Amino acid sequence: MERRKPKFTHGQDAAKIALAVWLFIAPWMLNYSYARFIVWNEDSVAIVVAGFSIAAILKFTTWEEWVAIIAGFWLFVSPWLFDYSKLLPPTLSLPATANHVAVGLMIIFLSLWELNLWELASSKSR
Repeated sequence: MERRKPKFTHGQDAAKIALAVWLFIAPWMLNYSYARFIVWNEDSVAIVVAGFSIAAILKFTTWEEWVAIIAGFWLFVSPWLFDYSKLLPPTLSLPATANHVAVGLMIIFLSLWELNLWELASSKSR
C-alpha cells in the first residue's frame, strides 16, 4: 500500500494541469485548429494528463505519474508518428511540432520530478 503524497509535490500536478489547459487552447493560439486529427490527439492527451493530475492531487499513487509520462511521450512522438508536415502547411507544422515536443517533454520532466520527490520522501520516512 502506498503512503500519502507529500504536500510539496502538488506544484508539479498544478503545472501539468496548466499544460493541459494550454493544450486545449494552443490550436487556436498557434492557428492549426482546422487540423481535426491533431487537435483530437492533443485534446486526448490533455484530458488524460489533467484527469490523472487531479487524481494525484486528491490521492497520490505512483502509477498516475507513469500514465502522465506515457501521455507526455505520446505527445512528444506524435509529430513524427503522424507526420505533421503532411497534415499542415510548413508554416504551421513547425509551431505544432515544437509545441507538442516542448509540452510532452515538460510533462515527462514534471512527472519524473514528482516520482523522484516521492521516492525521497518515502525513503526518509522508513
